[in-house]
Amino acid sequence: MLRMVTVAFVLSAFAACGGAPAPTRSNLQAFSVISEQADPAAGTLTLFIRVSGPATQANVKPIVESVIASKKGEYAHVLVKSYVEGMTASDPPFAISRLEDGAITHRFNSLNETQKIPTH
Repeated sequence: MLRMVTVAFVLSAFAACGGAPAPTRSNLQAFSVISEQADPAAGTLTLFIRVSGPATQANVKPIVESVIASKKGEYAHVLVKSYVEGMTASDPPFAISRLEDGAITHRFNSLNETQKIPTH
């Protein structure tokens, strides 16, 4: 009987702690807008954005595509110049992406991408 009371007490102590903490959403945004130049009459938009996270094509491409998708209904032509952390506006952009004729194209500056050093 004492064993059952001890087990119940221990289990209730764990239950009182609430278990694992509730998951939280990261406050880090995937990108920030540096500059935005719109010409509604011509249906064009030019965006300069800074992308958070690693400087890789795999990181930048989906972020830029989501930005373009959010502006697609308002503008027929969207140009996005992407910069990554540590870059300034005087540096060449990491990527230049365009929405033209409903298709998105990307051109990456290979000099800016994080280089992997081959090992033996």
